[in-house]
Amino acid sequence: MDKNMKKNLRILLTDDNKEFSDNLKDILELKGYEVLMAHDGFKALEIIKDNKVDLILMDIKMPVMNGVETYKQIKTIVPSTPVIMMTAFALEELIQESLQEGAFACLRKPLDFEQLFTTIENALPHGSMILIVDDDVDLCSNLTDMLGRKGYSISVAFDCVTALEKVKVNKFDIMLLDMKLPALNGFETYQAIRKVCPDIVVIIITGYASDMEEMVTAVREQGAYTLLEKPIQIDSLLKLLENIQKSKK
Repeated sequence: MDKNMKKNLRILLTDDNKEFSDNLKDILELKGYEVLMAHDGFKALEIIKDNKVDLILMDIKMPVMNGVETYKQIKTIVPSTPVIMMTAFALEELIQESLQEGAFACLRKPLDFEQLFTTIENALPHGSMILIVDDDVDLCSNLTDMLGRKGYSISVAFDCVTALEKVKVNKFDIMLLDMKLPALNGFETYQAIRKVCPDIVVIIITGYASDMEEMVTAVREQGAYTLLEKPIQIDSLLKLLENIQKSKK
């Protein structure tokens, strides 16, 4: 993304640490972004209502209304605006909740600025959008990092309910769908998502292909693109994604 494009992009930085906010604002502006600032969730909501914002950087731990609660309210106003959470604390439950709610990523403080800039560029729509539906947190994290670096926009859902919420507000091009999920299984999840997003290309992923052969066959018969067995071979996945992009063009 060149600097002229960045000048057209507006970031809302929401963090109650004013010194941190001032420093990060300066760094982002040197990179060519326009930056608006809020030091609490209520001010962030006011800014969102009155200004067009392309991306939001949100601290998780804030007084009165934390970042996750703020994010939930932001989604009702601008559901498609990407949000990157930040935290200096081991708030695993809030981190997972934010990702389940649809946050693009959560970065740890002190920030790795190379990672920050890469994540910002990946979060902004500029290529195929991929939804990963899998309850394996580590796998989702690894795929998000790897595919993000390849230029894909990635979102994660750990269960069917979250996946359905996400496809209702975002037009995903591709879905990586695990067959073994909590509550609804992969086949039921596939059917539910197809009703909302019939054009999405679905790649089945599973570590239990032989045990779930009947379910995998049923999903493939209903239009799934192909099957990848775990552990996922990254080169194979990347070739599949390239082929899908070519076929769409």
